[in-house]
Amino acid sequence: MVKNVAASIIERLKNLSRANGKAFNVITILYFQERFLQRLSLSSYKENLILKGGLYLYSVTKFKSRPTRDMDFSGKRLRNDADAMVKIITSICEITTDEEDGIVFHTDKITAQIIKEDADYEGVRIKIPCTLANMKEMLQLDIGFGDVVIPSPRTIEFPTLLEMNMPEILVYSNDSVVSEKFEAMISLSENNSRMKDFYDIYTLARSVEFDGRTLYEAVFETFQQRMTNVEREHVIFTPDFYSNSKRNMMWKNFMSNLKLEEELSFIEVMEIINIFLKPIYDHVLSEDEFFGKWDISLMVWNKLIGVGDA
Repeated sequence: MVKNVAASIIERLKNLSRANGKAFNVITILYFQERFLQRLSLSSYKENLILKGGLYLYSVTKFKSRPTRDMDFSGKRLRNDADAMVKIITSICEITTDEEDGIVFHTDKITAQIIKEDADYEGVRIKIPCTLANMKEMLQLDIGFGDVVIPSPRTIEFPTLLEMNMPEILVYSNDSVVSEKFEAMISLSENNSRMKDFYDIYTLARSVEFDGRTLYEAVFETFQQRMTNVEREHVIFTPDFYSNSKRNMMWKNFMSNLKLEEELSFIEVMEIINIFLKPIYDHVLSEDEFFGKWDISLMVWNKLIGVGDA
């Protein structure tokens, strides 16, 4: 029975791949991730694991931005302990869903390791072998701890590929996604090779109408928590940073790997990031709240008249 269900689902995923012009392997990894999220939503840990990162952003843009093979979570009221996290993830994977989805998570082969300081953040990395009929995949979950989330996490219905129940899960605020990626840009400075962060912030700036005061607070608190050194006239806001040949080559390679329809230069991206985040950065530097509304049609901050003026 499970085999027949799996075969039917594989065929439907192939049809979806052809209809949307997306690579079949991109569709299948997204399906595995989605079905893990469904089990999480049915578990007693749905309030403890908050989705963030590329998969969350992929859902925000209705799967039009960059796909990702990893699932990033922030762990709340959980111990930063590999063995403890294996037990939790195992219990989630063993949940039976209301719908047959053909997925088998091989819980006896789940592994975990501590994420070191040179990764995106300290925490635990979990790897889960899983199958759909004869298709094999390795899900990777990166779980960080102690993140500042401003405003508080919110519940969304994660969009599904096929007509199945949408997982109700907690996700990061868009403001916290921006603040963490922006902090990495500032702290790594000219040594930054994380092209995904530039792309993700650009994507959010095009998709979300931010409140300036809330974004300022998220950035300020993240910088404080991570003891980020802020300096006047930071290099990432300069033309030299935009036009650096090595950085532009990294960007071209990154965009080539994404296989997206749009052609987008690094300079275009940085011009928008400058308009979007330079005012926030300047106000963090002066510890003076920023007030405004981000306009996604004009890609500018509309200052709130009479608010925050001396």
